[in-house]
Amino acid sequence: INVICSSKVHCANVLLNLEEQRRQGVLCDVTVLVEGREVRAHRAVLAASSRYFLQALLGHNGLPVETETIINLPDKVTAKGFAPLLQFAYTAKLVLSRENIHEVVLCADFLGVHNLEDSCFRFLQAQLQNDITCSIGIYSWDYS
Repeated sequence: INVICSSKVHCANVLLNLEEQRRQGVLCDVTVLVEGREVRAHRAVLAASSRYFLQALLGHNGLPVETETIINLPDKVTAKGFAPLLQFAYTAKLVLSRENIHEVVLCADFLGVHNLEDSCFRFLQAQLQNDITCSIGIYSWDYS
């Protein structure tokens, strides 16, 4: 008889441990340059979370690059947009606000970030739409 046991917390705990390792600089094997700032990370986490990083971390022959890697992100990827996506890769939690949503969406699209739930964006989009509607209502009330 074979018995398969599964843990409901294992995946979350692995991510939490990797995030703690990243914060402490432990076993990080890639440096990402974002707007001139260095961010240390684990290549496996980045490659599993993003098509862009997977391609960047594979050599031209499709095999992993073995040496310490530095990835210089283009100017369209901002620190404000990248930081929440890096946090998402390690925690599965995406922190969005009115101040960062535009840049996060652009960066997520460019980097090909996996598993972002559309509901996060729909929620914030609805909230922003309500703010615009309120502003238009105030504007028309002031000038009527």
